[in-house]
Amino acid sequence: MFRWVVLGVFTLITLLPLLWLVMSSFKSDAELFGSPFAPPESWSFRNYSEALREHPLLVFLRNSAVVAVLATALILIASLMASYSLMHRFRLSRMTFGFLLFGILLPVNALMTPIFFTVNKLGLYNTTIGLALVYAGLFFPLGFLIVKTYMDTTPMEIIEAARVDGASFHAIFRRVVVPLSMPGAATAGIFLVITAWNELLFASILTQDEASQTVQVGMRYFLTTYAADYPLAFAATVVSIAPTVVIYMILSERIVAAMTAGSVK
Repeated sequence: MFRWVVLGVFTLITLLPLLWLVMSSFKSDAELFGSPFAPPESWSFRNYSEALREHPLLVFLRNSAVVAVLATALILIASLMASYSLMHRFRLSRMTFGFLLFGILLPVNALMTPIFFTVNKLGLYNTTIGLALVYAGLFFPLGFLIVKTYMDTTPMEIIEAARVDGASFHAIFRRVVVPLSMPGAATAGIFLVITAWNELLFASILTQDEASQTVQVGMRYFLTTYAADYPLAFAATVVSIAPTVVIYMILSERIVAAMTAGSVK
């Protein structure tokens, strides 16, 4: 009974701010400040249409999707190849594994200046491709850790059987290891997309205009020093977080299944 009470309390702590945000996005300024916790008088989508009209919110969403998908694809390809290579023992395998995971320990803030100058020198400043490449480097250790943990549960007997049947090193990777590792790669992909979608620090540093900025950076246009329409900003915030919430709700069972599959594989 006690654990259900604790679970209920933490659920309320998590959901109440989100529910208040959604409810406030339907209010006017007068309603929000006059009765901040009361339901709106009318559930109108005026704030949402205004948010789409005031700023290029759809452009921000498109940029976020392009950056998140491209970075995730690069990370997954590199993680699958690196994990497969480390399945085979060689002299520097342990050192290589540690090197690839070392990025998890690095403070991200310390990398801002070198990354900015590198991206600018390559001519990729203020581009979605440049931002996606930075995300691929920053978040690679996370994807690699998830993919390798899952790939290590692949029975070596399957790989040996494929080798006995005449399959080459690369053929085993393409036809055996990658298909068996797809649940783990899918799990890593979901986490990586959500992480890249919600990232703000490097998105604000490496993009300059609305044509290349992501939705997290675009949110700042709704609350400025001289103008602050909070219901409009709340509506834009709901639009910005909706894709990741929907993705996680739809694929949550797949995530849990992939994370626990190794124990019974």
